[in-house]
Amino acid sequence: MYNTVLTNAYTNYRDNKQSVTIQKLKTELPEKSDKELLDIYNLCISQHQSRQQGNGNFLEKHISEFLTDNKIPFKSQVSINSEGIIIGFNIKAGAAHVIDIVIGSEIEIGKSITEFDVISCKTTCRERWTQDKWSLVHKPCIFILATLSDDYPPSKRFSESETRKIITSNPKLKDDRLFKLNFDDLLGVLV
Repeated sequence: MYNTVLTNAYTNYRDNKQSVTIQKLKTELPEKSDKELLDIYNLCISQHQSRQQGNGNFLEKHISEFLTDNKIPFKSQVSINSEGIIIGFNIKAGAAHVIDIVIGSEIEIGKSITEFDVISCKTTCRERWTQDKWSLVHKPCIFILATLSDDYPPSKRFSESETRKIITSNPKLKDDRLFKLNFDDLLGVLV
């Protein structure tokens, strides 16, 4: 019963959002049909999401190139289960989390993530850094939150420590990080 109520409520909510969207777009593009306006809207949403994904890939790609240039062994897109065990590479099905970059030798299925260093790449953080809470339970040797923005979490909330650090190219004006690291410091943190 509740399932039906919830499903109907969501359908109404979605339809209302579409109606509001169409009305707002109609003021700018009155010659377009409702269907054309929704198609334009959906295309814009798709492009936005694709761009957001591309932003994350940008940082991961550059850090990967840096590691390669410095002959540091690593793997990208490492999938772990809820126990922190590596279950594959570049797979989401069955994974509790997919880690951007894992550093170390012999990164293999069946090994614990606690044996390696980890870099989580977030072009911008907002609250998305909380996606890495697994790292407080299954602690990597070193965990680095790498970001290009100043919207990283406060040091205490992040649980910053000798083995858990934030690297940014854009520090906050009131930067409370224990370790004021930028990308020039990355090699020193890892070696």
